[in-house]
Amino acid sequence: MLILVVIAGAVLGAAAINHLQTATPDYREALVSDERPLSLNPLVGATDSPVRDVGSLLYRRLLRLDGRAVPVADLADGYTVTLDGLTYHLPLAARQRWSDGRLITVADVVATVQWVQSSGFRDDATSAPWRDVHVRAEGDGVSFDLAGPRASFPALLTQLPILPIGTLSLAAVAALPTKAAVAMPSSGPFQVVISTVTTITLFPNRHATVAPRLNQIEIDLYGSFADAASAFHSGSVDGVLATDPVQRARLVAAGGTAHNLATFRFVDLLFNERGPILSHLAVRQAIATAIDRHTLAAAPLRGMAVPEVGAIPAGVAWASTQQTPPAADPVAAASQLDTDGWRVGIDGVRTNGSGRLLLRLAVADVVPLPDLAVSVASQLAGIGIEVEVTTMPTTKLRQLLVSGGGFDMAVADWDNGPDPDVSSFWRSTALPPAGFNVSGGPVDPFLDQALDRLATLSDPNARVAAAAAVSSQLADDLPAIVLETPELSLVVRPGISVTLPPVGSTTARFDDVTSWHRG
Repeated sequence: MLILVVIAGAVLGAAAINHLQTATPDYREALVSDERPLSLNPLVGATDSPVRDVGSLLYRRLLRLDGRAVPVADLADGYTVTLDGLTYHLPLAARQRWSDGRLITVADVVATVQWVQSSGFRDDATSAPWRDVHVRAEGDGVSFDLAGPRASFPALLTQLPILPIGTLSLAAVAALPTKAAVAMPSSGPFQVVISTVTTITLFPNRHATVAPRLNQIEIDLYGSFADAASAFHSGSVDGVLATDPVQRARLVAAGGTAHNLATFRFVDLLFNERGPILSHLAVRQAIATAIDRHTLAAAPLRGMAVPEVGAIPAGVAWASTQQTPPAADPVAAASQLDTDGWRVGIDGVRTNGSGRLLLRLAVADVVPLPDLAVSVASQLAGIGIEVEVTTMPTTKLRQLLVSGGGFDMAVADWDNGPDPDVSSFWRSTALPPAGFNVSGGPVDPFLDQALDRLATLSDPNARVAAAAAVSSQLADDLPAIVLETPELSLVVRPGISVTLPPVGSTTARFDDVTSWHRG
């Protein structure tokens, strides 16, 4: 096998090379990735979670997310926005340097954005939000002119790593190699010193704003979670990220300690209002009354979730209308169905004279969603609703939802991102392929107005009020029941002291990596 190796950054002295050959890393983490070697350019392969994770150790953004998912200063000192919401200005903090000692400049910022916007950039998911943005150097920093008010723009800035390419032409940038054999100077707490097909070794960046306490990090790449878990069990690695309750349980059973954070995702029980049964608000309300979110979080989700009732994921903590979910009330739910004409038959399933209260529930075959769907079906059986659960691949579920037929309910896991704007899921115009409003419910102009305020107002207090209005309108319309916000868990072996923020995506586990230490 060909092993690609690169010594990155400045030339290493003999003492440093000897250290690399003999030292045991302070922290070793297993990453599961199909790509080997891993791209060390965080904008090449950005849809691959391991690329983003390693990139967060190497590169900073203009803004970062704090522990409540609020965009705050990083490379920039902060930001201002014009009253019309069309122009954002971000002054660059002074005297910041790349790991090779060069100053981080406005030209680096402009070149990074222009590369993402260029026709040669290959990642449509990353480039799409930047297509109507004009970037320019201005005064002490950089300004962005938008085509229309977009309150989520600061959150977008937290997702774009700035690269050291200010002196390069677009042609030179486009020609940058995309695999692990190339490591550019970094701005984050670490820099790459050695990269092979299976291992990435990081040393502290001596020009970092905050010096990390760990002297060496090793990232080991594995082809499957099973292989990563085996390495954890044998002591070959110190940490593994668990993305579902089964993974976390396996790692904890091997002696690990779990550190959790709430994501920007939400899992809902989606109703198809096109059918003859769920077009009745009373039936949807009865289902909502019968669902016990606390039991769902404790049993099929094994505590790896935050029970949720509002429209904004708990991970977007600053804007979330999160509250303690109400206790399930099967008696009240049964009464609602009785009033709507659904009577319990001799077999325990309700009928209304013309048919049984039978609902088809579709779910993706992704742990722990099938177990969650079965638990939902069990709870609804207690009030006389028969539920047939069908498990299918994620792609098939998406096709089913977009088609609008072949299901009555669906358990779906959606990623909202770090901003509270949920227009792509609930606005009346967010029909596929423009969005994922797939419930088939009637247009609610009041919900649309609340969503538009949430999407365009830049004042945080006004957005919190708009988020509350969105949650209230959705509770009235009931196109779905939001069940929970999934969590992630970094599981580490004894002897490793780590700190994680309460919320974030997979990269957020490294937000406070400068404070990590052994012992």
